Amino acid sequence: MPSSSVIWPAARSMAVLSFYRNDVTPAIRARQRAPQDDVLSHLLEKKASRKMILIECMTYAGAGMVTTREFIVMAAWYLLERPELREDFLAGDEKRQVAILLEILRLEPIAALLHRRTDPSRGAESQLLALDLRAVHLDEEAVGPCPHALDPDRATKMKTNGAFLSFGTGSHHCPGRQVALHETRMFLDALLRVPGIRLEREPDIGWSGLLMSYELRGAVVTCSKA
Repeated sequence: MPSSSVIWPAARSMAVLSFYRNDVTPAIRARQRAPQDDVLSHLLEKKASRKMILIECMTYAGAGMVTTREFIVMAAWYLLERPELREDFLAGDEKRQVAILLEILRLEPIAALLHRRTDPSRGAESQLLALDLRAVHLDEEAVGPCPHALDPDRATKMKTNGAFLSFGTGSHHCPGRQVALHETRMFLDALLRVPGIRLEREPDIGWSGLLMSYELRGAVVTCSKA
């Protein structure tokens, strides 16, 4: 019988191959027919190899799962500790719930820094810039009055979609934005309706140097007996 040291790499390779055939390849064909303002179209325009495109897709997928997991814990922390916010969330429709989540994300951005390289075709030498998203999201000129307050109506007042720079911008904006928001919304809506649900222990806050984002560990949630 093959050992686990053989089975696991083989299973992983099959999973990657399946992802490439069933997800990446159809997406490449779709973007070749109709390019869009996204990373995949940008890679095709730059004549990137299929291997490079697969690596980019896997990186985005992995990073998306990790960051969404951390945001779910952060949003749950806010909602479990603020009864009025929790009531607002549970009573609201999908639009209202997303507005609340976007405000939490504005105050607690998963990605603290956004890196962008300037366009050398405009006459100046290309430079790598780092944008401090926390600073941007607490700037009244960017997000409106009382930037430290959690205001679900902020987007309506500012006439924006409420995301600000939480998901990046331009061709490198987060392609999984809608999935992350709705996954978080649906999970928390179900979780917060559990009878007697409460936060027994706050999570410990750590830091991921790889993703340049916070990590939340050790939270304990309890509920009433059935």
